[in-house]
Amino acid sequence: MRMFTITLKRTVALLAFVAAGAATAATATWTVTFEGPGGHSNGNYGNVNAVHAGARAVMELTRTAPDAVIAGMKGGNSVNSIASDCTFTVTATGDDKAIAAAKQAVDAAVQNAVKAENDFRGVKAGDTVRGAPAEIRATVK
Repeated sequence: MRMFTITLKRTVALLAFVAAGAATAATATWTVTFEGPGGHSNGNYGNVNAVHAGARAVMELTRTAPDAVIAGMKGGNSVNSIASDCTFTVTATGDDKAIAAAKQAVDAAVQNAVKAENDFRGVKAGDTVRGAPAEIRATVK
């Protein structure tokens, strides 16, 4: 019986050690922000939309980083406006290699979303709307 108790204690200790190691996997969270000129949905029809760009990025991330957690998406400020801003967070968990791969996926999705929204609206770098940049811009921090 004593041998069984010692073996059981060692097994439990080993399992606790393994579980603690799994619990210390790296986690990284990035805040993604899109910005554009925005405008009123009637008078500024055709302007780029920051929420549309954010949605494009999220859709790509569901394919390229399916284990990432996307949360807190918000943007725009009324029902009849073209959103000038959009923000959400992306959280990835794993070893350093998995975190680096997730960061690459986030950066690529954001770049692709910016390009797609600007292309869809026919906006080129340097274009302006009411004296402000006409294109969608984005940051990942």
